[in-house]
Amino acid sequence: MKAKKEMRITPQKAFVFSLLFTLLFTALSGAILRNWGNVSISTVNLGTRNGNQVAARIFKPDSATADNPAPAVILTHGLTVNKESYSQYGLELARRGFVVILPDMLNHGDSEITGAEIYFAPAEVNDAYGSYAAVKYAGTLDYVDQSQIGVAGHSAGGQSANNCVKMDNQEENPVISAVYLISSDPVFTDDTGAWANIYGSRDFGVYYTIYDHVYFKGIDSNGQTMNVQQWLRSDSAKSLFAFGDEPSAFAGDHVVPGHTYVAEIDGETALRRVNSAREIHAKPQGGSNALAAVCDFFQDCFEAPNYIVGQNQRYAVLTISNLLGMLGVLICSVCCMGCLTRVKFFSCLQEGEMAALRPAPDRNGKKWFWILTILNCVFAFCSISAIFRLGFGYSCNTVFAQQPSNIYALWALLNGIFMLITSFVSYALYGRKNGASLTGWGLKISPILLLKSILAALSVCTLVFLITAAANRIFDVDYHYYLWGFKNIPLENLGVFFAYLPMYLLFGIAVSIALNSAYHCRIANEPEWVNDLFFALMNMLPALVITLTGYYLYAKNGIKPFVFGSTYTYTYTINAIPVFPVAIILIRRLFKRCNNPYIPGIIVGILLCWLQVSCSFTFHANMYYGPAAAYLP
Repeated sequence: MKAKKEMRITPQKAFVFSLLFTLLFTALSGAILRNWGNVSISTVNLGTRNGNQVAARIFKPDSATADNPAPAVILTHGLTVNKESYSQYGLELARRGFVVILPDMLNHGDSEITGAEIYFAPAEVNDAYGSYAAVKYAGTLDYVDQSQIGVAGHSAGGQSANNCVKMDNQEENPVISAVYLISSDPVFTDDTGAWANIYGSRDFGVYYTIYDHVYFKGIDSNGQTMNVQQWLRSDSAKSLFAFGDEPSAFAGDHVVPGHTYVAEIDGETALRRVNSAREIHAKPQGGSNALAAVCDFFQDCFEAPNYIVGQNQRYAVLTISNLLGMLGVLICSVCCMGCLTRVKFFSCLQEGEMAALRPAPDRNGKKWFWILTILNCVFAFCSISAIFRLGFGYSCNTVFAQQPSNIYALWALLNGIFMLITSFVSYALYGRKNGASLTGWGLKISPILLLKSILAALSVCTLVFLITAAANRIFDVDYHYYLWGFKNIPLENLGVFFAYLPMYLLFGIAVSIALNSAYHCRIANEPEWVNDLFFALMNMLPALVITLTGYYLYAKNGIKPFVFGSTYTYTYTINAIPVFPVAIILIRRLFKRCNNPYIPGIIVGILLCWLQVSCSFTFHANMYYGPAAAYLP
């Protein structure tokens, strides 16, 4: 009887499958964003009154026409992200028949990078960071109902919305008729500090996040600042919901969440509403509750062309599809590496015996393994604390021009250096004495092999860039999930990318050497996937513990805790929680397709740098406050 032929998936077949998998979920995400073809998405470049360029994405439902104009909402993103991060708001509002415009604020995304003289100038100079240019643009569209134009924004985007209202108040014919702020402070007073109603007869709503670390610090009757959790009882909130009157005019001892307050202002009925949520400041960027609140608010204020209750969302499906698309891109990178090593030019990089985990070390080896692993983990806690304590958590300069990127790049650099030290300490104290060699670890290679390794890594990264460019331009998809996404880097930001790249490269190579050389062994007799999972969790642990500790203490005491170097360290480490384990798994999977640790390190270093720089706030100015920055309120 003939033996059955063993099925084997070749690297080429795996690569084709990964491309098809990525294409499937990229197309699905694009179709969901377009409401299955009922919404068109386009990008326009707008000019501010100062001549600066602002990029904006427009979601236009097919039902919006010159004969049947639709209400419009201009929604602005928060600080250090971009318009793509809020595509779910465009999707859900457009499903309900609204025209939605998502601008990139100046110095963000695809908008122009300006200097301090523009960005920090009064709203009249920078057009509310560029958002009011989008409001004025909406006023020129014949398919927009000019009597139903609203503005909204999350965090700094909420302040942009406030500035739009202030500018609109100066217009002869104001166009904004409704305002909704998401995790952002309303304006309670006029320029003299007196209680005032700057929103006039416009409908107004606010999404109040109880564990917000940035906004909602109200003032009590004695003029003292209150905890965020007490904001609804503050004089600030009472005056707001008394439509600008004295707080004493408000009926009740606190504002009631979910209740709609109504008053006649200038002969028109105006409403005020607050939605309260036990959420942190960043959650509305990736949460369904704020999304529902925004949809319901504008449907109540305007004549919704296609009323759908706010909680009826496709956002969850979009998120899953984006995640699977992102997974497909990462699988493509691994499979591409496997295909490259089958090409004659790169055949010298094919995986060998090193791809398999070494057996568990002896008792002495395990002792060093645990000591050095714990030291790496402890150093991660200490280094991030030092970065914030010394004031580098809130700084930038003309070369390293992204404040958030400075935190992660410096943390990556410090931890990369320390990992290299511990890896070679492991080699000197244990590995070399037990037969290991730098050649056996894949570290000592010829210049030709190193050059080909760099070329192979760049080829894989180029593939990822091309897939992302196609997804961005053809499907309007950037595989976004919460705070992370893959998008094109504007040409003017390439210098910033290359400024940070050496730090991320050192980190990627150091982690790869640690994982694929120094600690590329079993701990006991565990399966390989358990070994991968262990290192993924260990690398995630510092960010996870810092984040949970900070938010727990904040929620418990109502005061931002000074922990791990500052009062806001934990608000930044949350961004790193999912990134570290994914990077670890990717480094390990890539290593199984090649024969040295440099290739996975270069690939992951480039991708991490790209992920961070493409989605951040760029500001070419010297800003450093020293250790005092650790105590920012």
